[in-house]
Amino acid sequence: MKKILSFIGLIGLLLIMGIVVISCGGGSPTSVVKKLHTAMEKGDSKAIGQLMTPEAAQMMAMMGEKVKGMMATYGGIAKTEETIDGNNAVVKVTYKNGETSDYQLVKIDGKWKVTIDK
Repeated sequence: MKKILSFIGLIGLLLIMGIVVISCGGGSPTSVVKKLHTAMEKGDSKAIGQLMTPEAAQMMAMMGEKVKGMMATYGGIAKTEETIDGNNAVVKVTYKNGETSDYQLVKIDGKWKVTIDK
C-alpha cells in the first residue's frame, strides 16, 4: 500500500512540475504563438512583452488597440505548422477566415520569443 501511495505522490509531483515549467514560458514555439494571440485578443501588453523580443514588443506597442481589432477579423487560429531549426523556429498559422501568417521565433535563455523577420 505504501508503494502505491508513493507512486501516486510521485506522479502528482511530476504533473505539478510540468505545469510550472509550462506556465513559466517553457513550451513549444506553437504554444508561444497561441499565447501571443490570446494576449493580443485581450490587449494584454504585459503578456505580449513577455512573449516577444524587446524589438518586436516595441513595434507591437506602437500599434496599440489596432491589434485587438485586427485579431478579431481573423476569427481565431484554425491550424498551425511548426518548423524548428536550432534556436530558430517558424510557426505558420492558418486563421479561421482562411488567411495565413508566418511567425518567426528565436530561443533566448531557453525560452521561445516571437521576433521580427529582418
